[in-house]
Amino acid sequence: MEYIGLLAPIAFVFSLSALAQIAALKKEIAELRKEKESAR
Repeated sequence: MEYIGLLAPIAFVFSLSALAQIAALKKEIAELRKEKESAR
């Protein structure tokens, strides 16, 4: 059970990385929507 405490910081770093990637994807999707609207 003690190793779970050791894995917590690693999981925290991975979760921060995932949140950053989600934010980047949302930004890219917004840019693509703008391009699509301007192409009409």
